[in-house]
Amino acid sequence: MIIAILLTSTLLTMLGIAGVLTGAYDLSMAPLPEDLRELSEVNEELSDAEVQLFEARVSNPYRRPMAAANVVVSALVLIGSFLLSWRRRLAQWWIKQAVAAKLIWIGAYTVTLVSHVNLTFVPLPAEPQGDTLSALIGSVVVLSTVNAALHVAAAYRATRPDIAEFIRASAPKS
Repeated sequence: MIIAILLTSTLLTMLGIAGVLTGAYDLSMAPLPEDLRELSEVNEELSDAEVQLFEARVSNPYRRPMAAANVVVSALVLIGSFLLSWRRRLAQWWIKQAVAAKLIWIGAYTVTLVSHVNLTFVPLPAEPQGDTLSALIGSVVVLSTVNAALHVAAAYRATRPDIAEFIRASAPKS
């Protein structure tokens, strides 16, 4: 049981740290350089669609508020992981609330980014607009779904009744 708790706590810790670092990076991200298109021409690995997705992500007017919210909700997930590894009675409740907040954030972030991509997408000359736009939106939605699934799986594992019983039996009396 201890191994299950530590593995779940480790997953929650990694998700929390990744969210905090991503949020901090988005908060500190500088405005787009004017020569981004020229850099993408030099670096042939970047397609025009990837450059547009990066531009949409950076120019999203909700980027900074969503980044600050990401730092907060990811810190809540991180605190929940610590409470779980310390086997505190409050851990399961805290994890449920933190993951619920993170899922709301994932949904809000996905909606704001997809709507901004829809507004700012410039048709590419070589490809039909619908195919490229749907591929960009599809990639954003798939990544958000994977992120949400990881959080739900970790929360499910952390809030199982056998974990609750183990925590109750071994938690320090306060």
